[in-house]
Amino acid sequence: MTPLYVKLILLLIALTAFAAMIFIIFLRKNQKVKRVLTQPFPGRWRSILNEHVLFYCDLDDAQKAGFEKRVQLFMATKKIEAIDTDIDDSIKIMVAASAIVPMFAFPEFNYPDLREILIYPNSFDDNFQTSRFEGHEENIIGMVGNRFMNGTMVISKPDLIKAYDKTTHKNNVGIHEFVHLIDNSDGATDGIPEILIKHAYVAPWLELIKKEMSRIEKGKSDISPYALTSNAEFLAVVSEYFFDNPEKFKIKHPDLYNYLTTIFHQNP
Repeated sequence: MTPLYVKLILLLIALTAFAAMIFIIFLRKNQKVKRVLTQPFPGRWRSILNEHVLFYCDLDDAQKAGFEKRVQLFMATKKIEAIDTDIDDSIKIMVAASAIVPMFAFPEFNYPDLREILIYPNSFDDNFQTSRFEGHEENIIGMVGNRFMNGTMVISKPDLIKAYDKTTHKNNVGIHEFVHLIDNSDGATDGIPEILIKHAYVAPWLELIKKEMSRIEKGKSDISPYALTSNAEFLAVVSEYFFDNPEKFKIKHPDLYNYLTTIFHQNP
């Protein structure tokens, strides 16, 4: 055999071994998911949903069962870890609910590009630092990581808890960040989630964003000024409002409400 031929055989063996390893990992993960989904939903998790998640409480029995299976799937496939703080099942359920609510109409969607969610003790800066000293600004309560943090989401624990105090408001850091992931599923975080919105709706949607941004700038809208940051932030901000206080949002912003029902295939 020539040296080149030997190298090719060794490369083929290595590639075959690697493919076999990937297949085994996938098979084990798939078997784990199947086992989890056949288990009864823990009663303490249901109590947490009833205590904190208004969206879940408004579902009928069949929809609640579907929501619970989604929670089990999310918990089995995503890592939720605490950084310099403590978390319990309540925090993990709040994270899972944040993921499920905006994509409830799409039961097969489970955020394929997300691996882990890190729970921070408070807000943080652009470098994910929470250190407190003079001149240090910590004004970020949630972020979807990029570069070395790709596949990672970071959420401030107190802000997550506040979002699930079972009162109606316009802010939900969990939903905000998961909407960014949905938006980015097409490869661009631009306020146009192509996996959800049909091409014919894109131009009218962008026009509606422009119109509402103008109202915000003039102080004629109750939507957070943070929505002016970009089209992506606009989508995330109005989605928080849409899911957390749908009755008020529908009255204040009927056109936006109708568009979001079309985008998310939901009428909360």
